[in-house]
Amino acid sequence: MPRSPEQFDELRKQKKHLIMGTALELFAENGYHATSISQIAAKAKISKGLTYNYFSSKKAILDELMQHGFEEIYNNLDLNHDGVLSEEEFMFFIRQNFKLLRENLQHWKLFFSLLLQPQISKVFAETYAEKAKPVFEMFYGFIEARGSKNPEADLMAIAAMLEGAFLYAVAAPDVFPVEKMEQAVIDACFKIINKH
Repeated sequence: MPRSPEQFDELRKQKKHLIMGTALELFAENGYHATSISQIAAKAKISKGLTYNYFSSKKAILDELMQHGFEEIYNNLDLNHDGVLSEEEFMFFIRQNFKLLRENLQHWKLFFSLLLQPQISKVFAETYAEKAKPVFEMFYGFIEARGSKNPEADLMAIAAMLEGAFLYAVAAPDVFPVEKMEQAVIDACFKIINKH
């Protein structure tokens, strides 16, 4: 019996997800440059030709992994899409991202180890700077609206704390339990924001 378009679409999504997950694992373990499409295909137990049906190159897989990571983190921001961040949206953003970490710690461990590779961090920084601009503008507006005397410095401190917390949660979850860090980070963010 032939597959329906919906079944075919679901199968395509599953294969694409398999390729991306396998590539992420190999990129993180062996390094991006030391990993080949052939290795990704072999570990995913699919043919190299099929892999090329989904991704034109290893760089295309990397680009999609970075795009997916960025979207997964920032899709939890500005839920009503009005360009203004409310206190509820700010807290939801932090809580949802800690939830993402808890639900798939291994994925984020691999993702962060990939981003820390020197060749990748440069590419990511360039892509991130462009995509993150509207996000940082929303955070800046939120901090400024709360009465911050130096919103730029407060934004840098909050961004560094959030990213550091996520890295610690991934690198040493036994030392920095995600559940405890979540509330500590929210409290610290508001101490910074409300210090005027």
